[in-house]
Amino acid sequence: MTLWMSCTRRLPAIALVACMTLVTAAHADDANPLTRMSLEYLMNIEVTTVSKQPERVQNAAAAVYVLTREEIRRSGASTIPDALRLVPGVNVAQINANSWAVSIRGFNSRFANKLLVMIDGRSIYSPLFSGVFWDRHSVPIEEIDRIEVVRGPGGTLWGANAVNGVINIITRHSSETQGQQAEFSVGTEKAGGLSLRQGASIGDEATYRLSAQFDGYNETKLPDGSGANDQWENGQANLRVDWTPTVDDEILIESGYSRVMAGDRHTQPSLSFPYSTLRNGDIDRYGAFVMGRWNHQVNEASDVSLQGFVDHRYMDIDTPIAEEYRTTADLQAQHGIKLGAKTNLTWGAGYRAIFSDIQTGDFSLDAAPESENIFVYNVFAQASRRFFDDQVELTLGSKLEHHSVSGTEIQPSARALWNVTSRHAVWTAVSTAARTPSTVENTGTVRNIVVPPGTLTNPSPLPLVPSIEGDKSLDAERVTAYEAGYHGQISETVSLDVAGFINSYTDLLLDSDVGVSSINTNYGTPFIELPISINNKAEATTYGFEFSGLWQARDNWRLRAGYAWLHEDIKAPAGAEGNAPEHQLTLQSFYDIDENWRFDTVFRFVDNLENAGADAYLNMDARLSWSPNDSIEVALTGRNLLDSGYLEYGNERADTPLPTASEVDRSVLLTMTMKF
Repeated sequence: MTLWMSCTRRLPAIALVACMTLVTAAHADDANPLTRMSLEYLMNIEVTTVSKQPERVQNAAAAVYVLTREEIRRSGASTIPDALRLVPGVNVAQINANSWAVSIRGFNSRFANKLLVMIDGRSIYSPLFSGVFWDRHSVPIEEIDRIEVVRGPGGTLWGANAVNGVINIITRHSSETQGQQAEFSVGTEKAGGLSLRQGASIGDEATYRLSAQFDGYNETKLPDGSGANDQWENGQANLRVDWTPTVDDEILIESGYSRVMAGDRHTQPSLSFPYSTLRNGDIDRYGAFVMGRWNHQVNEASDVSLQGFVDHRYMDIDTPIAEEYRTTADLQAQHGIKLGAKTNLTWGAGYRAIFSDIQTGDFSLDAAPESENIFVYNVFAQASRRFFDDQVELTLGSKLEHHSVSGTEIQPSARALWNVTSRHAVWTAVSTAARTPSTVENTGTVRNIVVPPGTLTNPSPLPLVPSIEGDKSLDAERVTAYEAGYHGQISETVSLDVAGFINSYTDLLLDSDVGVSSINTNYGTPFIELPISINNKAEATTYGFEFSGLWQARDNWRLRAGYAWLHEDIKAPAGAEGNAPEHQLTLQSFYDIDENWRFDTVFRFVDNLENAGADAYLNMDARLSWSPNDSIEVALTGRNLLDSGYLEYGNERADTPLPTASEVDRSVLLTMTMKF
């Protein structure tokens, strides 16, 4: 870590030398000014996450939002969570420098367990706590083609854990990133970054992209002004190869390695005085994956695809002391066929094996057994048919999935879309989805609180420790969602997208049963253990709507607006509600000053999080960029300009070891990108 920080202090000089060397660079591979991204182009972007087949956003019977690479880059976002702030209905709250809470339609937490996240269709969902370690998956912004966000259940196609939404981060075809690129950045929050990319052809049929990225982030502050010990650095290398051996075949091969080293600070329970301490520690995470996909066009009416990946992850943390080794092997097959002129059928099957080994070193977190193998099998089918001169499309489908621990789940859905005109469409859907319990919920024991002896709560002479215990007999959580929406282009310059929903949840793992206390002597110091068993007794209803609008005010000025309203009614113990904001508002402006200068801003309002201990806030980001030619861009980004030193997500959950929340600061970042 010392070596990296030393390097970042020299980064401005490195960037200056590189600029002098490359200033005569030749061509650009992806110039995409605002004036070339027409409203019609944005309305006709194809998405694949909704139906596993390419379709226009206008024809998708779902609340789908596409975040383009240009919008992400011009927002100034340097991480995936920051980019997702732009999507209506997605709640992003930064916990500290290296941790985020990200969810869709409620139930937000550090490990939001009702959201499936993928990169190029490869799941990055972690079964340990049921969530995503966002710092492990820092995709370079320039390599992202788009981010498809589907709000609402996606279990029929994507399986368990796609309960409230699906996020698919789709990277660019390697043929679009030919040549070399270097990007340097230095700032206050992000201490420094270096990204290098090389792309070239392999004969006439294949192209490749090889990239490496190194980022370092500074420590933030706790509300009392002390350091949060949350500084972190990320290094990664990625390879993508796209091969077209015949006109009917496409082969994709991806592989990558990443490593994250970070500081950490937790409230650590203890069996001796003072029974709770704020403790600094370190986190070391690394991972590697290889993925392959083969798409074959059998004929005009039939296509098949086969995708598989192997992913290995390791995590070592000091607070609590724990190590996790996990290897995931996944294979999915799919067949799409046209049955006549009006009917399409997509069906397939999949298999996933997860091999995990968890080793713990203190009483605050246990896992028994330490080693476990999990197997998941699935089959799915979805058929759509058009009626009434192709204006109405009805889609029915279901997935049957068997999990070796939680059992079998059936996840059906029905969707209908009416293209009122070529510019206006309304849709409705009824669907179900399931969320399988995490490893900790199945086999773990979490002890985050120690009640001192000789107190009113615990008059005994021994410490009292509530132990939240997992159970392998837990059922999967389930949701039934009712949705309706509208996609439309109001005029040549204005488009609107509106979606409303009612979600009914059953078998939620938010309640518990208190058992009979006993004396535990397994950790040197005897203590009274009070077992608290998780159960499936909680229920909830949520409802709300999301709105997004796009206005091409002028040829050189575009405005995007997004608003989301959410109401949660959770029938569970106090503290289950209030982790997601009731109101969110975003306004994004893209302005081309001239051919070389651009000025972009993002305003955000996020309502208070009553249970998560965060007040409502209004903030603004701004980015000014200069491109003297197609090969060089210099950008200055300011984030959180209206406020500094506020919490976006405050307290800790009792059932999951979480880092101490720190304040989000005002920051500045200078970035230089060069292509040659």
